[in-house]
Amino acid sequence: MHDAIVVGGGPAGLYAATLMAEGGLDVLVLEEDAAIGVPTHCTGIVSAEVYDLYKIPEHTVLERVSRCVLVSPGQVRAEFESPGEEIAVLDRAAFDQALTATAEKAGATVVTGCRVDAIQNGRDAVDVSTAAGRSVRARSVVLACGVTYRFHGLLGSRPPASVLHTAQLELDAEPADGLEIHLGRNVAPDGFAWLVPIRRDARARIKAGVLMRGDARAHLQAFIERPTVAGRLREPAGDPIRRILPLQPIRRSFGERIIAVGDAAGLTKPVTGGGIFYSLLSAAMAAQTLTEALCEDDLRAERLARYEARWRQRLMPEIRAGRWFRHLLANLPDHQLDRFVEAVASDDVRAVIAQSARFNWHRAVIMAILRRPGIKAILLRSLFR
Repeated sequence: MHDAIVVGGGPAGLYAATLMAEGGLDVLVLEEDAAIGVPTHCTGIVSAEVYDLYKIPEHTVLERVSRCVLVSPGQVRAEFESPGEEIAVLDRAAFDQALTATAEKAGATVVTGCRVDAIQNGRDAVDVSTAAGRSVRARSVVLACGVTYRFHGLLGSRPPASVLHTAQLELDAEPADGLEIHLGRNVAPDGFAWLVPIRRDARARIKAGVLMRGDARAHLQAFIERPTVAGRLREPAGDPIRRILPLQPIRRSFGERIIAVGDAAGLTKPVTGGGIFYSLLSAAMAAQTLTEALCEDDLRAERLARYEARWRQRLMPEIRAGRWFRHLLANLPDHQLDRFVEAVASDDVRAVIAQSARFNWHRAVIMAILRRPGIKAILLRSLFR
């Protein structure tokens, strides 16, 4: 019998497996796709703070960016330089594969092409059944299966109440030196579109995507057909990769012998939708909690509740502030978004952002810019819409 079975071979599951295996536990990772990291579901932008959790191999970095341009519906532009944080765009497949190698080196077993169909929680163990008819048993389970929420009844929970849709593709393109964020009701309702420059195999390429409510595929196609975007592309677009992105945590991320991490727990940054850092951070907290509980042979839900207490203390102030800020922006009509970007581009607001912005922690900069009279007046109007 294994100490832990991890359902899902993404960053959260692989990192949790690594830390538990390093602690001497017998860990099995079951990934339903045939290869780790394929298909690629996210843009892969991280800051150097990730290195505090996991040292990213250099070969997984496609580009380092230091400039961001925010573009309003009326083409008002606000440009920002990174305030000292190093920002990298990862090859997500290579990153996940590097995490796999690290987990296996630590002693975990990773099995691909192995879809989990059923999980039955018993008195002394958890029985996991796969589509291939394989049955395995463990003392505990980590749900790291992303936005597949079919097992969350075991936690006494439901899928996140608030989700957005994303679509993304990667194309050969003209070289660029910074990422772009495009706002507007026609661009991406309740969200945004992005262009992220990278280099792959010595070729300039671009990652284009949308995060929004509604038909992400259709809006992405319309976005890349805009003359200002289409003129930079060097190849026709294929079919994008689509996914659902949770915007709030699930009601309960723990149960008897079971913990959910990363996207499976609904842990993403509400403003940007970024999930890699929260995935690794929640995985570290889950691994710590499970390692302690397994050593004490106490896997009651009451014992594993410490995991949720840990991530809530660290992340919930950020998540609440991010959700509120997203709500304010989502309610602004296009002409007010023009005013918002114009205000953000002012010297005093740019100085505030440079002083308080951090890539993974948004609450401080949100509170700081809301103190600026022009920004506050624009955003508070959305409360009465």
